[in-house]
Amino acid sequence: MRTAQWLLLLIGTLLLTACEQSSYDEGTGELSLTQADFVEAFTDNHGATYKVVVDDGEEMMLTAPVTRKGMQRPDTTYRAILYYNKTSALQAEAVSWSAVPTIVPTPLSEVKEMKTDPISFESLWMSCAGKYLNLGCYLKVGDTQGEQQKHTLGVVLTHKQRNDDGSSTAYLTLYHDQGGVPAYYSSKFYISIICSSLNCDSVCLTLPTFQGELVKRVKR
Repeated sequence: MRTAQWLLLLIGTLLLTACEQSSYDEGTGELSLTQADFVEAFTDNHGATYKVVVDDGEEMMLTAPVTRKGMQRPDTTYRAILYYNKTSALQAEAVSWSAVPTIVPTPLSEVKEMKTDPISFESLWMSCAGKYLNLGCYLKVGDTQGEQQKHTLGVVLTHKQRNDDGSSTAYLTLYHDQGGVPAYYSSKFYISIICSSLNCDSVCLTLPTFQGELVKRVKR
C-alpha cells in the first residue's frame, strides 16, 4: 500500500503507560549514567543488531549482537534511540533500545484528505548529516475500545521554493488524525522524517498544535 510508506498508525492504548511517558529518558534514573543517542542500527543475516551509526557519523560495533522485538528483519537498517556504555573508541555495550519510526514525506497531490488534529510540540532538530529531521511531540491518548481507534501520523510535502539567495526550501506539514482516541493523557513520541529525497537546503515544517499552527524552519 502506498499509505504504508508515509502514514504511521498508533493504537492509543499502546502509548498509554503514564500521564506523561517519554521514549527518551533525559532525567536521573537507572539509565542516567549511560549515553543516549539517535542512531541507525544495522542487523546481521540473523536479524540481530551488531552495529550502530550515531547521528554525528560515529560508527560503533556492539560488544554483543542484540535481538529486539520489532527490529529483527535480517540485513536491515533501523532507526532507534540507543542507551549504551562506550567500552572503547569504536565499541559500545547496548543497555536499552527505543525504536523510532521513520516517515517519508508524500506530495500533497497524493493525499485524499488532509488531517491536522493538534499535537503538543516539544523539539525539532536536523541530524548532522541532514538525513533525518527529528520531531519530538506529545500526543493525547486514552483507553480505547478497540483497534479501530488509532492515531495516524504522516508528513506531507506541500511545495518547494527557490529563495532569493539561490537556496531551496521544502515545505512540509504534519498530518495527524486523532482517529477517535480519547484525549485524556499526554504521551511523548519521536519520529524521524527522512529528508534524503527532498533535495533542498532547508526544511520548513508546519505543525498543528493546541495553540494554533506552529512553523519551524531548519537548515540541512
